[in-house]
This record gives sequence, C-alpha cells and structure tokens, in this order.
Amino acid sequence: MSVASPLSLSPAPSGRGTARPAEPVHTPSGSGSRGTSSPRGFDVIASYKRAIEDEKVPHPIAAILALVELIEASTASTVTGLASELTIGRKTLINTQTSLGVRAGCQLWERFFALSGGGEDFPAYKRTLISQGRSFCAITAPQCREKIAELAVGFLRDDCVILTHSYSRTVIQTILRAHKQHKRIRVYVTEARPTCLGMRTHQVLTAHGIPCTVVLDSAVAYVMERVDMVLVGSEAVVESGGLVSSVGTYQVALVAKSMQKPFYALAESYKFLRHYPLSQTDLPIPSSTSRPSIPLEFPSLIPALSQAWHPPTSLSRPSSSTPQSRTPVAPATPPSFGSIVDSAAGGGHGGNGPTGSGKGYSRVEMTKEMESINPMVDVTTPDLIDFIITDLGAPLSPTSVSQYLVAQFSS
Repeated sequence: MSVASPLSLSPAPSGRGTARPAEPVHTPSGSGSRGTSSPRGFDVIASYKRAIEDEKVPHPIAAILALVELIEASTASTVTGLASELTIGRKTLINTQTSLGVRAGCQLWERFFALSGGGEDFPAYKRTLISQGRSFCAITAPQCREKIAELAVGFLRDDCVILTHSYSRTVIQTILRAHKQHKRIRVYVTEARPTCLGMRTHQVLTAHGIPCTVVLDSAVAYVMERVDMVLVGSEAVVESGGLVSSVGTYQVALVAKSMQKPFYALAESYKFLRHYPLSQTDLPIPSSTSRPSIPLEFPSLIPALSQAWHPPTSLSRPSSSTPQSRTPVAPATPPSFGSIVDSAAGGGHGGNGPTGSGKGYSRVEMTKEMESINPMVDVTTPDLIDFIITDLGAPLSPTSVSQYLVAQFSS
C-alpha cells in the first residue's frame, strides 16, 4: 500500500552532494542532566521541558523543537560540525527522558537531517533547516491529529459506547468531532493508575456534555461486554506493528480480543519508532533514570516470618517527609488468623466486607516507592490490534504499518 511520508518536510536545497551526519558522539559523563555538551552552554533538556509544558505539544514534537533551538544556538560553521552537535543533543535527550516519543522524534529529525543536503551556502542551509523544523512542529504536526480524527470518526456510529484508556489528545479530538456531528457517544475511561490520567479524560469529555464514566483498571473485563469498541492513543508504534502506550493498554487489548470487541489505535506518523521489542521488558530505558531496568522484582524476604503485619490506622498515604520503616513490627500479642479475617470482613457486625471499608479495616494504598518499580508503558502486540489509524491515509493493519516503518528507515 502506497502511503505518504511521515515527515512532510521538503529536503533542504542541496549542493553537489548529500551531507551525512558525523559518527555518533557519546555524551560525556554527567553532561546529560545539565546539557553542558550543547553549543554555548545551550541546555537541550531545558528547551525540551519548556516545549512540553504546552499540553498541545506531544513528546516527539517537543524533542524536535529542542533540536531546532539547538541549531539556532549552534556556532558550527560546517555541516559536519552541526551534525556532531545534533548527535550529542539527540543522545542527551534520549538518555535522560523516559518517554519513547522523545526517541521517535529524535529518530525522525535525524533521518531528515541525513537526507538533506548541505550545499555551498551553509548559513542559508541552516536557516532552511530551522524554518522547516518550526513549520513542521507548528503546522504539519497539528494537521496529523486532525487527519486522524477525520478518519477515525467514521468508525463511530450513532449510539456507540467506547472504552478508552488513560488520556490521549487524538482520541479526545476524535470523540469531540463525533459529538459536533451530533452523534450520541458514551464513553468508559479507565482510571489509569498510577498517573490517573483517565480522570483528565473524564474532565474534558464531561465539560463538553459527553456522557463519560470512570472505571477501575481492574474492572475492564466487567464493562467490556457493554462497549462497542476500544479506542486508544499511543506513545509510539514500533517496527513489529505493536503499540507502546500507557501501562494497562495491553491487558485492555487482551480482554477486547477475548470478547471479540474491535480494538483501534490512533497514532500520528511522527510517533513511529525504529525499535523491535520482543517482550514487555524489551523497551529502551534511559541510562540515567532511577527506574530499574527489570521492574517488579521480588524483595528479599529476610525479616522473620513470625512477625505479623498491621494495617495502618490512617487512611491517607504516608508523608514522604516522614521516614518509613520497612521492617514489620511484632505486636505484644500476635492476633490469630481468624481475628484478621473478621477485621477485614467487618467483624460480622454490619461491616461491608470486600465491597466496603468494614469495621476495623483501614484502606491501604501503594507508597511512592511501590509505584516507582512499576512500568509506565507496555507493548500491545500487533495480533490484538484491528486497525492503526494514522495520518498516512486509509486505516492500516499492524502488518502494513510495520512494512512501511521498516521501509522508511532502511532507505
């Protein structure tokens, strides 16, 4: 299937040949967080963070804007020197930011720069790069989302019930477009812990008069029989045709597949990522992040097993400023197993048991430390996705997207 290029930037005017970027330059130790490797002390990370403060700017576009600003600040007088500085800035972003969208944006800009020619007039070439980069971020990128919404709205029939996960600008724009067309749409949205961005989706949709209900992440299978389709956004689309998105998307897709509900993913083409994950743990993780490379490892069970656990008396999460002991405290008189069960079930005296707080039971929530060892994204395998709706034209199967992505980066 013939589709348009994801980066609709016209190559810069070339001279007699095509300039190639210099060989990758490794970021000096410690420079990733300070951005001191950039020209004139330019902080590429600070530039990225300024761009991402605008909620309309996704991670790939923020990364491209940061690299464009790096070109503006560059004092290099040759294409090779500029390519070397861009390589350092790109690696700094990739090694310090957790979003895979940053990696996708950097790959996209790197490919455009490699295919553009230097020419004999370097200052004019540099101005052209800056102009085309800003034009892409300000005009082309927003149009990508509009094209997707225009295509996806055709899948939303009147009176349909949608299940979405977490928060996606493209999904929201699609639903709002259907609402403007006077289609009666109802939405279930997951809470999407630990970020709870599903609440943000609920806030936006209800503000526009669209019926929206927040459901627990653990209630996806419970509500799936009531929905007509699943519509999700994406952080990146990988070479396998799979989808990298907010953690929990994979299990939503599994439930949808088992209950024969269509699963549609919306993805801008600038989120295409040259990476082929073979498992859930095979995602690139920045070297400077504090998150473990293999999350959810079991801790060492060294404390005595005879020590009993007591639920905290407070319903609120412990303050981060108060040191918390990880060692269980043994009571003077250890309670029996029966008394613990009676307490959790409300003691048999008017308690709500598992559906409520119950007498003598305090709600216990995860600490920040517990949340930190959990992944933020997961990979939805291509066999669970019916269509990926992009700005490239007609909705594509994951196989078609995979073939297109591989062909683009191999050329």
